[in-house]
Amino acid sequence: MKTSGPALITVGIACCGASWSNARVMAKVTYQELLDRSDLVVIAAPTVKTTDTNEKSFFPNIFTQHPDGTKSPIESIGVQTPFEVSAVLKGEKSIQSFVLHHYREASSTVAMDGPVLVFFDPTDMSKRSSYLLFLVREPDGRYAPTAGQTDPGLMGIVRVPFDGH
Repeated sequence: MKTSGPALITVGIACCGASWSNARVMAKVTYQELLDRSDLVVIAAPTVKTTDTNEKSFFPNIFTQHPDGTKSPIESIGVQTPFEVSAVLKGEKSIQSFVLHHYREASSTVAMDGPVLVFFDPTDMSKRSSYLLFLVREPDGRYAPTAGQTDPGLMGIVRVPFDGH
C-alpha cells in the first residue's frame, strides 16, 4: 500500500501532539533576567557532601501519572550543599563560601516531565565540576536558585569546567 506524504505528516503531527499534551509548562528565563533578579552570581564548586534537611514538600504543578490513570504530586526533600567560591560576578565580592539550599525528589523513580534538579557529589573526583550559579539570598542566610526550586538545572545552575579551586 502506497502512503502519500501529507498523510504521513498528518499521522506524525497527531502522534507528536499526543505526547506534547502531557508536557508541563516551564518558564523561560533569559540570562539577563536571572542576572537582574539575583543577589549573588558566582562560579563555585561544591566542597563537601550534600546533606538532607528536615524539609518535606511537593513540587508545584508536577505530578506522577500511575498506570491506573490517577495522579499524585511528586514529593521533595530539602537539601543543602556547601560551595567554595572561585569568582563573584555579582554580589558581595568578599564572599568565599556559601550554602546552596535546593531540593531532590524523595523517590528515585524517574518521572517524565519531572523537575530539572541539580545533584552534587564532590567526593567523585572524576565528575568534579564548578558551576555558574544565579542565586537569591534566603532569610536564614542560605542561597537558593534565582529561577526557583522546581527546575534549577535548566539555566540557573550551569556546569562549567572545574578550575581546580
